[in-house]
Amino acid sequence: MKFHLVRPALVLASSLVLASCGGGGKETYPVKVTVAGVQYPGLILTTNGQELAVSPPAKAGDSVVLSFPNGLDYGTYYNVIPKGGTASGGGSQPAHQNCQTNGYPREYGTAGQTASLESARTPAIEVFYTCAILSYELSGTVTGLESSTASVTLINGSNSQITLTSTATTTTPLAFALSPVPYGTSFGVTVLTQPTGYTCSVANGTGVMNDALEAKGGNKEVKVTCVKNA
Repeated sequence: MKFHLVRPALVLASSLVLASCGGGGKETYPVKVTVAGVQYPGLILTTNGQELAVSPPAKAGDSVVLSFPNGLDYGTYYNVIPKGGTASGGGSQPAHQNCQTNGYPREYGTAGQTASLESARTPAIEVFYTCAILSYELSGTVTGLESSTASVTLINGSNSQITLTSTATTTTPLAFALSPVPYGTSFGVTVLTQPTGYTCSVANGTGVMNDALEAKGGNKEVKVTCVKNA
């Protein structure tokens, strides 16, 4: 009598297991994405015809954890990238930022499998992206150094400096480029060391790397003018 009760119970348990796997033994895997460092809107990730818009977190510094609307069947190939871009950038990126994968785990693969062991099952597809603020070259020109031995050292804050030595006896401008400045960061170019026999001054040397400068690829209007001492 007891054995007659066991058989229906086993059938019911088997049905529940199949239902939990998506029915009929077909497994589906959610596509989970963790994005760190995103500060501005605009990032859109895509895979398998699905799109996922990533907004900045409510608390600055937190990572954003999201999943695509639909999971993928076991054995389905996926490639999570910015819409219109690649895993290393481009496409639908946040304003003033570039987001790319950390390299591990890979942004592409086959649902339910790993690159090293195809038979290995995983409960979810996990992809990690990190966003960094874009930086732009801080550049300009130096004029007035008429001696081939005259040199001037410029500095931006305390992070970047460069020494320029005139190579001609004319007033041909010398182009210079300091280390890139991240978007939204202030800069201040000053003369650290004056050339012997000259006094140099800086125009347009302070500001904040903003949209206007970003559109030009950086501040290309820093002008250093040197005049001979009396």
